[in-house]
Amino acid sequence: MKKILKDTLLLAALMILVVFIISIFWVGITEEIGLVLKLFGLAFVLSIVNYLLDEYLSLSIIMSYIVKYFAITGIVMLFGFIVRWFYPSNFWMAFIYVGVVMVLAYSIDSFRIKKDLEFINKKIADRSILDKEN
Repeated sequence: MKKILKDTLLLAALMILVVFIISIFWVGITEEIGLVLKLFGLAFVLSIVNYLLDEYLSLSIIMSYIVKYFAITGIVMLFGFIVRWFYPSNFWMAFIYVGVVMVLAYSIDSFRIKKDLEFINKKIADRSILDKEN
């Protein structure tokens, strides 16, 4: 099921990019295309920040999530003000958007980690059985 979901998301992203690239050449950048391109750009920046935080900070899992939440929310707010998604009166919405996306993303990630751990533990158990037989 995980592979199907991953393949679906990758295929959907690829389809969106291809359709938008063709549309950009055909009619130019419309407001909708611009929004999606901004979201892809923001996702790229956030992925880099997430990677850097994982590589250079040695925090507990809870502290790591808290630091990432505030760092990513700050970047989303800054980006949102630059591209005029947020105004001073509704900047707080970034906390909600980031919170919902992070809960979904980290839930998916935790399921993946759980499956990986089960796989590794199974391999270790299989290897220990083989060692006992030898």
